[in-house]
Amino acid sequence: MHRVLLLTASFGAGHNQAAYAVQEALKERGASAEVVDYVSLLNPALRSFAKFSLIQGVQKAPGLYGLFYKSMSRIEPDSPLQRYVNHIGITRIQDYIELFAPDVIASTFPTPMGVVGELRRHGIVQVPNVSIVTDYTAHRQWFHEYSDHYFVATDEVRRDLVRYGVDEQRIDVFGIPLRRKFSADAVRFLRSHRRDLILQLGLSPDIPIVLLMGGGSGVLGDTSDWETFIQSSGLQYLIVCGQNRRLERRFAQLANDRVRVYGFTSEIDRLMAAADVIVTKPGGLTLTESMAIGLPMVLFKPIPGQEEINANYAVRAGVAVRAQHAEEAQAFLQAVTERPQILERMRRATENVPVLGAAENIASRLIDLAGGTVTSPLQAFPPELQMT
Repeated sequence: MHRVLLLTASFGAGHNQAAYAVQEALKERGASAEVVDYVSLLNPALRSFAKFSLIQGVQKAPGLYGLFYKSMSRIEPDSPLQRYVNHIGITRIQDYIELFAPDVIASTFPTPMGVVGELRRHGIVQVPNVSIVTDYTAHRQWFHEYSDHYFVATDEVRRDLVRYGVDEQRIDVFGIPLRRKFSADAVRFLRSHRRDLILQLGLSPDIPIVLLMGGGSGVLGDTSDWETFIQSSGLQYLIVCGQNRRLERRFAQLANDRVRVYGFTSEIDRLMAAADVIVTKPGGLTLTESMAIGLPMVLFKPIPGQEEINANYAVRAGVAVRAQHAEEAQAFLQAVTERPQILERMRRATENVPVLGAAENIASRLIDLAGGTVTSPLQAFPPELQMT
């Protein structure tokens, strides 16, 4: 039985969901697969600082985050700063690799991929080091000369990596991996039972349904921007606040026969299938899930960096529009109630974007790569390069 270690990072849910999607597909193929959050392996103080800084940067100063994103993408692979980044948490990752003894290691976030790359460079780890890119762009942090293979969403992302110096033969264009609930069969079932789903939610199949999603990332951050519109628009709403309990309590006051409010939910596939349009942030996984379901998108205030590039991809594909402010999103929602052909055109466009089957293809390829493993005992990492 092949053993696959999947490294992710809990900076947002998308990286984790991609890792779990590949884990599901690997287990269906008889492999042993374990998902590990790289962030959980860091020193607690560093872990708290990193998560707080990223979340605050995205929410409070998106412009500064965008500058940080661009500056990190310009770092030379052999620069002192890049070497520093590639050694954060390295001893703990090495310990975990030694414990699990994988045949192949795959990362859905660039930092652990770079750390494993350094272990590969020094001959400490001798199993394939694989990258699973979960956005519609490839930040330069994804480049490492000891990343053995890449799985990416589009030909455009492949070209990004080739420009950075990755051998084209080491790249597979498979899409972004989705969990089994977004498989082709599951999507067909949801679409064919959409009316029943709507009735089960206690809503009307005859009134447009808006899925508002992103309580923790800024879509619903200022409740006053949405409260009056929700009450007066006559539309139906599914409001997902995620882990943000304060927002959930606030929006719960609006709940009625047209408004359903959720905190964290594991049934986002059902909510997407019931909705006519989603207002959300343009994370790579959310975009892909929406396109798989055939759900038109309003992409709210993309932050500079990967969100902006993801949004550009979806808008070019004809499956989404952008909105920089709540009023702009609301104007679009009001317009499509009067001209439903706009949403129908966007729904048809989702059929032209291939998004299904990535998890299964990645899992099969990982098993192939695991079969080529060179086994050797792990060594101690040189003390002068250790960084916890």
